[in-house]
Amino acid sequence: MKRIIVLIAIFLSLQLHSNTSLNEISGIVTIGNSPIQNVSVRVLNSSKETFTDEKGKYLITAKPSDVLAFNYAGMQKVEIVVEDVTARLNIEMKMNIEALKEVVVGENNTRNQDYLRLQYGIDKSILSTAFGYLDAKSVGYSIKLVDGDNLSPGAIDVITALKGRAAGVYSLGGEIFIRGGGPQLQGRAIPAIYDLDGMVLKKLPFITVENIDRVAIISGLAGRVRYGSIARGGVVVINTIGSPLRPDSDTNKSFDRARLRNNIYNNDAIAEDRSKATSYLKDLYSSKEKAAAREVYQKYVTRYAKDPYFITDAYLFFHDTGDQVFANQILEDNLKVVESNPVYAKAMAFALDYAQEYAKSKELYKKIFVLRPEYLQSYRDMANSYYALGNYKNAANMYIRYQYLVNEGIFANDSSAIQKVIDGEMNNLFVVHGTRFMEESNIVGLKNYTKNKGETRLFFEWNDSEAEFDLEFVNPKKNNFIWEHSLENAAERIKDEKTLGYSSEEFFVDGSLPGKWQINVKYKGNKKLSPVYMKLTKITNYNTPAQKIDVSVFRLAMKNVKQKLTDFDNVVSLSAN
Repeated sequence: MKRIIVLIAIFLSLQLHSNTSLNEISGIVTIGNSPIQNVSVRVLNSSKETFTDEKGKYLITAKPSDVLAFNYAGMQKVEIVVEDVTARLNIEMKMNIEALKEVVVGENNTRNQDYLRLQYGIDKSILSTAFGYLDAKSVGYSIKLVDGDNLSPGAIDVITALKGRAAGVYSLGGEIFIRGGGPQLQGRAIPAIYDLDGMVLKKLPFITVENIDRVAIISGLAGRVRYGSIARGGVVVINTIGSPLRPDSDTNKSFDRARLRNNIYNNDAIAEDRSKATSYLKDLYSSKEKAAAREVYQKYVTRYAKDPYFITDAYLFFHDTGDQVFANQILEDNLKVVESNPVYAKAMAFALDYAQEYAKSKELYKKIFVLRPEYLQSYRDMANSYYALGNYKNAANMYIRYQYLVNEGIFANDSSAIQKVIDGEMNNLFVVHGTRFMEESNIVGLKNYTKNKGETRLFFEWNDSEAEFDLEFVNPKKNNFIWEHSLENAAERIKDEKTLGYSSEEFFVDGSLPGKWQINVKYKGNKKLSPVYMKLTKITNYNTPAQKIDVSVFRLAMKNVKQKLTDFDNVVSLSAN
């Protein structure tokens, strides 16, 4: 207990320091390749503001967790959460096409509904209503969303489950009321109506809380716009787990989102070619012998001695060409270059995991943990580094330490992507290796744990939180599914990543469609000129004693070109966590 109290004290002091230190942030704002003058660059919730000059350049100071807002008439607003490492942000602004969308809304409504239907299974802000799919992020009024996972546990019905989960919502006489939701009828507030999986009801039938996937609260004013006068007291939208395009709740099997639409892969991905990425990589890959490659490294090391990406690239080259001794020497000679910055350290840690140098990568993850104690992924990464070394007890202790901080309110207990990752990996540890460090009686409840059992888990991580990209999954029938990670298409997701501290996503593949799968990436940049490193951990036969782990690392630098990352056999039906 004393150690945990000390840990919390250290955590709070480091967090306080990181949140009060100022970052000097600069960059260039452009449209395409043209700089823009007089773009407003403002720190939200403060009076601090500057404007870009005739070359599109700006300079401003902000502290970690501040939000920088870039505004220019006729352009889409860009908001960036500042982190401890934020120093350079080159922003490419895009035309605001909302007015154009309004002109063609009738023509494109069917297409937009198809898109929302496809995204429903992975985006909890999309609702299935009596009037079609509704994206809570893009409507012109406020909608309160409650994830089914966050409803009060043990509640006997929906009304009880919503208590304390949605501000301004209360119950009376078995009905739900929304404060400020609409007019009164003879001095009495008007109850809300219900939209249950597309059925509009005045009275809600009994539904078990466990079957609820998501709930949305719409006020009376907004409700009347969509539902008419019947909704003058507001609307409670309830989507259950049995709604369209959800994973099978009985079997816990994933579903293949590539087969949900008739998207066909065009064989337009090029192979990754690291040998042409930079001048030093060209020369290294042109070397015919080990000695010649070492000479090339010595030729460039003086010029790039302080470049962490040169160090990472060189390490990966010498590992891949079988000169692990020299690769380790490069790391030892240049450790200080990479370990002081969490973005640099994470890239090298990825390379070390790929090389199965787990003891060395653990030390880097420990450095990152000290630099970023408030990042949720810091705890996940430390636990995973112990796991890789076979130190399952220490891995379990790290998960328990994390859970203690959640219970103490230091970390939020929510349904974010990283929370689900941590919960799933902790269960995997106990299911697969629990008997190695615990009494069997203590894990008896996990023996029948079947979620994603036998599937293939694909876990992607990237070292730079500013990275924007599309991941494309192509199934054996050449249908594709694209997961978008960009400010243009996933701004709220990226904000969540920076707020909670994670840069990762997981997908699961089951065995319902045998054959070869392919994964491609289209890199869109990271608001600066440095490369991004992506780590893919593939685990086959997940949550079984036969599970097997394979790690790959990719260098992303070529923008707006679709590159093939990898392919693999015997895995199919895809879903995000």
